[in-house]
Amino acid sequence: MPRGTQPMDRSLGMTDLAARRLDARIDSLFEVLRDNAERAPGATALRFLPPGHAPGERGVVLSRGELDLRARSVAAALQQEGIAGARVLLLLPPGPHFLAGFLGCLYAGVAAVPCSPDTGDATQEAADRLIAMAADADVAAVLTTEDLAPALRDRWGDLAPPGVWFNVDALGEDHARLWVPPRAVADDLALLQYTSGSTGRPKGVAVSVGNLAAQIANFRALTDLPAGGNVVCWMSSLHALGLGQVLLAQLAGGEAVLMTPEDFVADPFRWLAAISATEGPVFSGGPNFAYERCCSLIGEDQRAELDLSGWEVALIGGERVQEATLERFVSSFGPAGFRRTSLFPAYGLTETMQIVVGKRKPDALSVAVDATELERGRAELVPAEGSTRAQELVGCGGAGPFGRVLVVDPESRTECAAGQVGEVWVSGPVVCQEYWNRPTETAETFGGTLADGDGPFVRTGDLAFFHDGDLVPCGRLKELIIINGRNLYPQDIEGAAQQVSPSLASLPVAAFSVDSEDGERLIVVQAVESSADADLADLAERIRLRVTSAHQVEVYEVVLVEPAAVPRTQSGKVRRRGCRESYLNGELVPLATSTWVAPAAEPTAARSAMGDLLLALPPEVRASAVTTELRKRIASALGVSWQALPDDKPLIGLGMESVRMIRLRHDVERDYGVSLPMSEFMNGTVQDLSLVVLREVGDEEGD
Repeated sequence: MPRGTQPMDRSLGMTDLAARRLDARIDSLFEVLRDNAERAPGATALRFLPPGHAPGERGVVLSRGELDLRARSVAAALQQEGIAGARVLLLLPPGPHFLAGFLGCLYAGVAAVPCSPDTGDATQEAADRLIAMAADADVAAVLTTEDLAPALRDRWGDLAPPGVWFNVDALGEDHARLWVPPRAVADDLALLQYTSGSTGRPKGVAVSVGNLAAQIANFRALTDLPAGGNVVCWMSSLHALGLGQVLLAQLAGGEAVLMTPEDFVADPFRWLAAISATEGPVFSGGPNFAYERCCSLIGEDQRAELDLSGWEVALIGGERVQEATLERFVSSFGPAGFRRTSLFPAYGLTETMQIVVGKRKPDALSVAVDATELERGRAELVPAEGSTRAQELVGCGGAGPFGRVLVVDPESRTECAAGQVGEVWVSGPVVCQEYWNRPTETAETFGGTLADGDGPFVRTGDLAFFHDGDLVPCGRLKELIIINGRNLYPQDIEGAAQQVSPSLASLPVAAFSVDSEDGERLIVVQAVESSADADLADLAERIRLRVTSAHQVEVYEVVLVEPAAVPRTQSGKVRRRGCRESYLNGELVPLATSTWVAPAAEPTAARSAMGDLLLALPPEVRASAVTTELRKRIASALGVSWQALPDDKPLIGLGMESVRMIRLRHDVERDYGVSLPMSEFMNGTVQDLSLVVLREVGDEEGD
């Protein structure tokens, strides 16, 4: 029996660890997982809803005992290579294989390095990122599958792929008998979580065994998820918050129900249907845009099918929380049993992997402050109604038991009083160790100390103030851009813009975000010489599409201006915050713009059987009909004229943001009754997709 546990009735389907006080510390997640498997091996640990699943489908079930067996098989294979303490690259898609691989690394005492194995992205940029990540981590082994291995090895080209390769789906159960429990200590590395660096170089956040245990224990304490609580998650387990939700379920002694992000984006009803079909109490959530998507795309007929009364904790985090969105969600889904008290606004950061602040059962979501005073660093309360410059901000509660959160004046390095705006600083075991192989950046970010010597703290770069004990985020010192829960670096956006034309390479450019009722919007202000490009409107359009294509993010507006209009320091560095202020104040004089125009709202009436209609046409006009229809849909999603859309360029090269691409694929599949693999859809031209649709609907003439 694992250390620190007491016997309990196995019939309860939960472990001693799950039943302990919510603020109880755990030594390692390995302890939790083994305890789960020993006490109730037949209980469900994970349930995977396959891509394209029907709403409410049960999916593939993996028991605690089966998960433990697969993890021990992977761990034994790694241990036989004698690589304890090394790093292992996980090139596995989210799902059973990935979780077996990740937990196998924990069981073996090696550090997992997750990376998307997306073989559908055949660009050189994707190959370069994978190679750079493996080299930076200096991996000793690679975990993948038999199907993926050949294409992934080819990514290295003439270079030798790293380490020893294991196919997790080919490891037999006999390996599990050879497994030896690791002798891990709290400071041992458990995970390297990579993010995109400001210059495109991957940056790994080092997470120790002790960090990971404290982060998940802190997560559970903040959520107040009771023993036996279940989790429904659509976020990828390749990313921190998605993985954290899987591990939260294991710590609570419940089951994790997982679906792909693509399935959520294509049809958000699937997410709520999965919650409805899962026994409560349920934890689930996502960024603000997830709730907005549900309000926009789920109609009354579908809402009537839901029972959300078991949804106990509804996390909102990862980007600026918009009260208007949450109020719409409560109004729309209250009749389905959703309770306003389930809302759980929270705040977290990459350097702590999971949330560090959260607010359960909020009485009031927002606080209204004077926007002018806020810009001066003071949060002065005003009535929400009747004030022309009132800004409503959502409070995120207080810190959990394993993190300390302060608001600090970054100049004096002293703690701010309530209502005073400062930088958020965090300390405690939830804070990760470092940026891997980046000592200078580690010292800058992880080495914050107060004037009295108290520390170290991680400096978040986020601005906030405390109000009635709640942390209220209100801006950023650093210039990170967060769109739909994704962290984007302005340097990367600006670099993509300047690649459109050689004439832009030496001219200033600024990328930043602005708030709107729908969330943050990405703005790019690019300086041009008025004689450099005769058609500036076309240049602006190309910049917008290039940024979207390179970073899979929707650019709301590109503004071309004279070089002198972009604020700069005396040394010539672009002042992004100054440029943002000029944009918001209407002080920029645009030479040309390209603005995103949202597609017209889709009708909610039943879809016509377009596949049948297509076959009813004369054979000689079918190809032209489907090509024209696809061109119009793609152009609408891009916000461009369908006549100008090239026939010979793949969708991934046209500049379509990933969320819209997934939605477009879903709509084409639904309306024509066809199946379009995502990789084929992304890499196909309009003509390619037309032929696939014709073939799938049964048009022999189209083959």
